[in-house]
Amino acid sequence: MEEERIEVTKKDILKHYIASIVIYGFVLLFIIFCPILGSNIENTSFNYMKFFFIYYIAYIIFAYPIFLKFKPKSILHSHNIAIIEYIKRQFNKNESIEQWLKNIEPFENEKQAMMILFMKTFFGVLCVTELCNKYIPSLDYNISFLREMFSQAVLYTGTNGIVEGIAQYIDDTADMWLNFITMFITIILAISYLTDLDLFKNKIKSVDTTPLGVLTCIMCYYPITILSNRIIISYTEELIPVPNLGLRLFLNISVLLINIISLLAIARLGTKAGNLTNRGIVTKFPYNIVRHPNYSMQIFYLILTTIPLYFISDLTILDKVLYSVGTIGWIYIYYLRAITEERHLIKDSEYQQYTEKVKYRFIPKLF
Repeated sequence: MEEERIEVTKKDILKHYIASIVIYGFVLLFIIFCPILGSNIENTSFNYMKFFFIYYIAYIIFAYPIFLKFKPKSILHSHNIAIIEYIKRQFNKNESIEQWLKNIEPFENEKQAMMILFMKTFFGVLCVTELCNKYIPSLDYNISFLREMFSQAVLYTGTNGIVEGIAQYIDDTADMWLNFITMFITIILAISYLTDLDLFKNKIKSVDTTPLGVLTCIMCYYPITILSNRIIISYTEELIPVPNLGLRLFLNISVLLINIISLLAIARLGTKAGNLTNRGIVTKFPYNIVRHPNYSMQIFYLILTTIPLYFISDLTILDKVLYSVGTIGWIYIYYLRAITEERHLIKDSEYQQYTEKVKYRFIPKLF
C-alpha cells in the first residue's frame, strides 16, 4: 500500500521510456529479421512489418508526453526496466563463478517481465499477421460475396420457399461468416496484446510462467502448431461438406453458433483478453455460467468438426480412428489449459471468490 503513495517522478518516467524504447527496438529488429516471419508476408499492401515499424515510431513520439501528463503508477513497477536490470546483472565484472551462475536465475519480477514481453510479442505478432495476411485483404471480396449470395437466396426463395432459401444461403456462406467472426475475435485480441494501459484497465497483474501452462498454450498456435499437429493429428477443414443437407446445415449452424459464443466471451473480456495473463476477473455473461466458456466452445467445435469425418468415403477406417484419437488429444489439451490457467488465477483472492459463485468450468451441472 505504501508503494502506491509514492509519486512518479520525471526520472522514473525517463528511465521507463528509455528502457521501453531499447526493449521494443530489439523486438522490432527480431520481427524484421526473423526468417519465419519474413517468409510469412503474403500481402504487400498490408505488410504487418510496416505496421509494427509505425507502431514503434508512434511510441517514440507520443509515449513520453503521455507519461508526463498522466504519470501512471505502473511505471514504478516497469517490466522493461526489470528486463534491463537482469541483462545488466549478467555483465557484472569481478564476480565468482558461483555468483555468475546465481545471476543467471532471474528474480520473480524479472521472470514475470520477460514472460510478459514474450507473450505480447508471440501473440501480438500472430494476431496482426493474421489480420494483415488473411482478413483485411479479403474483406471487400467477402462482403461482395455475401451480398451476391443474399441476392441469389432471395431469388431462390421465390421459387422454392423461405426455408429452402435460408438453408441455401447458410450452406453457401457459412465459411464466410466464420471468417468474419474470427476476424473480430482477432481484432479484439490484437488490441489487447498490444496494449497494457491503466486507461484501458488492462494492466497485467501477473503471468503464468509454469512450463506446462506455457507449453499447452503455445502449442495451439502457429508456428508451434507445425509440430503439435504432427504429434496430435487433426483434420484441418473447418466446415466439411457432408452429403445430407439437413446434417450439413445442422453442423454449419452449430459451428457458427459456437464461434459467436466464443466472440461474445472474448468481447466480454475486451482489452483484458489474452493467454497466460491475469488482467482482472470478469464475472458477467457468459462467465457467470461457466468459468471457461471459450474453452468449452473450442471443445464443442472439435467434436462437431470431427463428426463429418465419418461421412467422407475417401478416408480409411484407420484414418478416421486416428483423427478421432487426435480430437480427444486436443480436447485434453484445452482441458489442461483450463486447469493451468486456474492454477495461476487462483492466487488472486478475487478469482477465489469467483470460483465459489461459479462452480463449473465447462458445462453447467455436468462437467
